[in-house]
Amino acid sequence: MDRAVMLPPLSVGIEGIPQPADLVAVGDLVVNIIVAIGYLSITLFVGAMLVSNAGERIRTVGEEVRVHPLESAGFGLGTVIAGVGGYLLVGVTAAALAELGAPPQVGILVLVPLVVGVIGLIVATALGQLVVGIILVRRLSDEGRPNLWAALIVGTVVLGVAAIFPAGNLVGVAVTVGAIGGVTRRVWRTNSERFPALRDTLLE
Repeated sequence: MDRAVMLPPLSVGIEGIPQPADLVAVGDLVVNIIVAIGYLSITLFVGAMLVSNAGERIRTVGEEVRVHPLESAGFGLGTVIAGVGGYLLVGVTAAALAELGAPPQVGILVLVPLVVGVIGLIVATALGQLVVGIILVRRLSDEGRPNLWAALIVGTVVLGVAAIFPAGNLVGVAVTVGAIGGVTRRVWRTNSERFPALRDTLLE
């Protein structure tokens, strides 16, 4: 009788041949790189538009975040929570109206805030890249007013490299929240004196 040939189980590694787990890990890395490049390309374009049309406001927001990082983070977190809460409220309202017999077009009430939120997130991400670049360029150079184009490139490269790694996503989220907070804190400071008058007007 011929001797039975014992084949190695699939779970046993064969020297020189990549294992499925290795291929999956490489595939995930490649996908992360492609997604990061695509998303950062969009935000780079948006950042260029911001630099071209709102340069001085970008510098102001960058200074807000640089000088008051914790307050900016707090304002940003509060803004994000308020935005999510507002979207959920709109969704609940739209669902309630649909239950009461409202036409299907009421679903636009949910779609519009979602589109606005996605656009706002892209703009905030681009602004975050600029803020990071402004802070880094300011520290590495003696210029009191860092070049915004250089800041855009530096911020995009730094966050793009960080986004390849899992922890880098947390950095990107923190930067985006800080940038949102820089804007909302600036708006609050600029208009805080008007709030009492507006309150009195509404209560009359």
